[in-house]
Amino acid sequence: MKQNIIALSIATFFCILITGGYSVTLYRDVQKQLPEWKESVREALVEALQIEVRKRGNIPVDVITVNSTEVQTLEEKVPDSVTLISKYGKKTYAIPREKFAHSLVKERKKRMLLSMLLEKHPVSVDTLNQNWDSLLLAKKIAANTYIRYSITDLQEYTTTTYSRKYRQNLQADSLTPCYMGFRCEAEVTGFVLYRWWQMIDGWQWGLLVLPWIGLCIFMFAYRRIVPFFKEEFKEKEVVIHEKETIIEKEVHVTDVRAKTIDIYRFEDGTSFDPVKRILRRGDKEKKVAPQITILLKLFLLSENLCLKEDEIYKEMWKGGGAPTQLSSLILRLRNTLKEISDITVIYDGNKTYQLKKAHSIEKNDDYSKEVSTRQPSVTESNKA
Repeated sequence: MKQNIIALSIATFFCILITGGYSVTLYRDVQKQLPEWKESVREALVEALQIEVRKRGNIPVDVITVNSTEVQTLEEKVPDSVTLISKYGKKTYAIPREKFAHSLVKERKKRMLLSMLLEKHPVSVDTLNQNWDSLLLAKKIAANTYIRYSITDLQEYTTTTYSRKYRQNLQADSLTPCYMGFRCEAEVTGFVLYRWWQMIDGWQWGLLVLPWIGLCIFMFAYRRIVPFFKEEFKEKEVVIHEKETIIEKEVHVTDVRAKTIDIYRFEDGTSFDPVKRILRRGDKEKKVAPQITILLKLFLLSENLCLKEDEIYKEMWKGGGAPTQLSSLILRLRNTLKEISDITVIYDGNKTYQLKKAHSIEKNDDYSKEVSTRQPSVTESNKA
């Protein structure tokens, strides 16, 4: 039992060591890939915004144009501000370069049209978030997301809306915002919460679990297979030794009591191992109960394989016991021997029991005769 616990502890320690080391390696690899991974997530958000813009591509918009003396060139300059005339009057709005650099649409006319479309047909933040998640799923990117949508009106008041997946206590990383409209008034910011183990591939999870699968196999092998092979090796060793040391003539058990007897062999080919408590005859084996083992060994070590009732009481019950106990014990021994051997226990009527080979009786039409058998003898062999 103690050896099993020690072996299990050592195997568990190595599993923890291997799994922990490989987990650290995977974590470092994920951190190296994180910038590239974030860029892929933002690209998916931009693609989801472009889908929203394309939905509005065929919606007609009334545009009023006036003659302008503004000088234009082939290459459009990056605007730092725009001027609009509205019901609130004429006003100039500054456009930071960073906003324009991350604007979804760069062309002046398209930005103007997009501002008008967003005013009449606002963006659904929840729909945008669903499209974003679908694109991430297609790219096999596992992450928790939500979107913040901010729109600034002509009086420069900002209204902010979050998607339904937003949770205030969610510690998510924000991506670079995207801007839409003539004034870059619509700001879309994506937030993503990732866990490094969500970025691990299936085969990497398999490598993480592999040591623990090996531990289960080791536990099974140590408790089942290893003892089995030990038993097989031990049996083979005994058999080889028997072939080398078995005496050809039958030796009475009383002649070898001074020796250490490990295997007893009867003349009918049955062998008895009192250490393993096994009766074996050919391919058949029978496990013997501990009390039956003691009694059978007493018979084998006794003179003429005989035991008196008093001797049995003394050895089995320290002088106590009852006749019913004795009868039951003798019956159990007979039944055990009967399953595998021709040897049985007989009662001579003089409070004495003896191991003998069972009689065989032949019958025919004219006569019947009893074929007596000689007293069983036992040969012994020492373990290798």
